[in-house]
Amino acid sequence: MPILTKAVLDSIGIVLSGQDYESLSEHFESTLNDRVVNEIALELTPEQAAELATLEHADDATVSAWLQANVQDLGEIISDEVDILLGELTESSDQL
Repeated sequence: MPILTKAVLDSIGIVLSGQDYESLSEHFESTLNDRVVNEIALELTPEQAAELATLEHADDATVSAWLQANVQDLGEIISDEVDILLGELTESSDQL
């Protein structure tokens, strides 16, 4: 389920065409993923990082379960990064 919906954009004053929305949504999700991964990497011990690397080809459910078990602040990391990205989007809304 996408985090960046048209309703979220409308609430911060951004109205986009369907194609522009899709493009922005894909960029938002990709950027969010990169930032969350970077923050998680900062939280892991070298041993945990090595263990996570072994899950490179695992399915999403397996990786998600591992992250939930091994990254104490996972929910907070994700929430913080979503808030930061939405703030950046709001600040630059007049440029869209």
